[in-house]
Amino acid sequence: MFDVPVDSTYVWFGVGAVSLAVFGVAVGLPSAAPPDARAAANAVDAVAVGPSGAVGTHTLPAADRFRLGPTQIGLENDGGRAHATFAYSVTPAVADDRLERVLDGDRPRSTFDSPAAFADAASAASEGKTDWRPAPDRLTVRRVTWGKGNVTLVG
Repeated sequence: MFDVPVDSTYVWFGVGAVSLAVFGVAVGLPSAAPPDARAAANAVDAVAVGPSGAVGTHTLPAADRFRLGPTQIGLENDGGRAHATFAYSVTPAVADDRLERVLDGDRPRSTFDSPAAFADAASAASEGKTDWRPAPDRLTVRRVTWGKGNVTLVG
């Protein structure tokens, strides 16, 4: 009457195995959400449609790494990756020191020899491939026009 049924032992082993599996799934879930790439793309688009000289910034507090191209931004953290597409083509200023200086506020004429050199540097930056790199604290966007070069610098 007080004997343990053989079936109950197997039930307890099954319950223990299921509990371990659920615990493993819970531990494997990311602890944070991916960064908001759409908000960053919207900030870039807002400057891209503005007048020459328009400047904007967008903080990236949740991003550990980022990748910037002429049509898309990618942000990454422990929670995963997020990508967003720009409405307008932009010029990444992350691989050219001269474009970075213009993005930071220097005038193109003090950095480049001619409007053609500026346009060539912007064109080369738009065609180049960017890799994942450490994300800055904030993303800066500047609309610049000099000669025939009319670009939206992002970095």
